[in-house]
Amino acid sequence: MLKQRLLTAAVLIPIVILAILLLPSVGFIALLAVIALMAMWEWLSMAAMKPLTKVLSSVSFLAVLVVLFTMADIQNVLLTGLVFWLLTSLIIVLFAHRPLPGFLARCFHNKLFTYLLSMLVALLFVYSAVWLHGLANDGPVLVLYVLVSVWLADTGGYFAGKRWGKHALATAISPNKTLEGLAGAMILVAVWSVIAYLMGIAANLSLIAWIGISLVTGLISVSGDLFESLFKRSYQIKDSGHLLPGHGGMLDRVDSLLAAVPFFAALMWLTGQF
Repeated sequence: MLKQRLLTAAVLIPIVILAILLLPSVGFIALLAVIALMAMWEWLSMAAMKPLTKVLSSVSFLAVLVVLFTMADIQNVLLTGLVFWLLTSLIIVLFAHRPLPGFLARCFHNKLFTYLLSMLVALLFVYSAVWLHGLANDGPVLVLYVLVSVWLADTGGYFAGKRWGKHALATAISPNKTLEGLAGAMILVAVWSVIAYLMGIAANLSLIAWIGISLVTGLISVSGDLFESLFKRSYQIKDSGHLLPGHGGMLDRVDSLLAAVPFFAALMWLTGQF
């Protein structure tokens, strides 16, 4: 499994980096839309939705995305992403070690709720990533910074959890994740944030502010992972798909990014640096 994960990452990471740094805005939007649609398709498949329903859902996603880019206020979209992922993280913290109450459990197993939630998450991700990418010369670098932060958090969490993990992080959601793994993830993110700051990526932010934003974004990325796990657990599914060897489906691969990118973008907007 680990060998497959490493081989898949070795192939995909260079492609993703080149796409972020070299693609023009239109190409970047198209790439994100495809990724979001694939993740959304897998999400709806977990809920056993019919193919025609998934096609219509995909069309509605693209239609709403066009409306967002042409009519939506940047402030409202970014703040929606911030509030949504804060509330989601609160739910995860509250029910990390106990089952969801009846009402929430029924929501997570409701097809309409799943559709609306997958739409919201996908739209916030694409819009935020495009806004971040379009920030003059700094945009592509900032998008790459978030991706590397999430990759390092995943890596740190995996290896620290394997080596030292003893105390469960969320037994009711993902029993294999540990507090020690979370600590390992945050240590790598903190080190990476300092390196990035010394490289001049942080604009005019202070080192403390930059590290704080990076660590909170890292924590939110874990929430994104656990949020998907809630749905998989609800439908008794291990992986969202089998697209990527060793990684499961597209949703399994981008679940942390779906949360981290909108949250980081909102924090960067709130700092007034861009």
